[in-house]
Amino acid sequence: MIIYIVSDGKRGHLSQTEGLAQALTDCARRRRPDLEHSYYEVSVVDKTWLSKLLYKGRDLDLPRPNLILCAGHGTHLAALSLARHLRCLCMVCMRPSLPLRLFDLCIMPRHDLRPGETSGGRILPTVGSINMIKPHPEVPKREQLILIGGPSKEFDWDTETVLNQLSTITRHSSCPMVLTTSRRTPKDFVQDVTSTCPSIRVEPVETTGPTWVADHLACAKEVWVTQDSVSMVYEALSSGAPVGIIEMPRKKVYRKGKKLSRVSRGLDMIISDGCVRSFTEWAKDRTLPQPDTVLDEAHRAAEYILDRFPKLLP
Repeated sequence: MIIYIVSDGKRGHLSQTEGLAQALTDCARRRRPDLEHSYYEVSVVDKTWLSKLLYKGRDLDLPRPNLILCAGHGTHLAALSLARHLRCLCMVCMRPSLPLRLFDLCIMPRHDLRPGETSGGRILPTVGSINMIKPHPEVPKREQLILIGGPSKEFDWDTETVLNQLSTITRHSSCPMVLTTSRRTPKDFVQDVTSTCPSIRVEPVETTGPTWVADHLACAKEVWVTQDSVSMVYEALSSGAPVGIIEMPRKKVYRKGKKLSRVSRGLDMIISDGCVRSFTEWAKDRTLPQPDTVLDEAHRAAEYILDRFPKLLP
């Protein structure tokens, strides 16, 4: 099975498509070890709207694909055009901006479903976005990982609120703690957290590499993520570690459950399902329960796709 990933160059989108492509090739190798199974990234970063609409992949020197994956609104036209020209399946890892019927399958977070939409047909709902994180039970779990976001469309940033929660978590931690920031984190936060919680080792995002989070998730005994960083919450869950949510104040327009974004509703769903625990709930007994099952949506989606589309493995 040969897969093309039509890419807009954005790391978050590539994490989704590459995570699914990895799972598909892993599952395919177990089912058909006699076939070649690989995936290739096809960039459309510099292409115009018209060139995407007419894209036939004539600039590519790659094996002919069985499947094309895409994520990001800027990839849809090119992926569909390429799939039509090469006569292969085309799947999108998000709710597309184009009609769902144009794609063979739309793998989208369940919080993106509209009223009346369910699994089946051209929709496969997932718990959060698919990602590349996998559990590593063979790696010793030796640290507590803290992932800090920042102000967002839905959440205000309150340094004191975040530091108070970190101080409490620190007092009840029995293992080393390491914290990293994001591009949205206020610049003075690193100094503030270093002064308030000196036992936390701080590694600002500017000093980390592209695999830093994945490497540290592999050896994390527990993970804490700020409420605004929803994609990181799902990556933490995919690692198999217990996950806690550092709470942040919602902007006034989003309070009392009004006008919640789809992403935020998704986070509320996994909190109510008991998959993660908010700081408020954690403070009652100061424990983060081990998840009953590891979130592995990439593998689940891959198995579903291979079962539903047997022509991918002729």
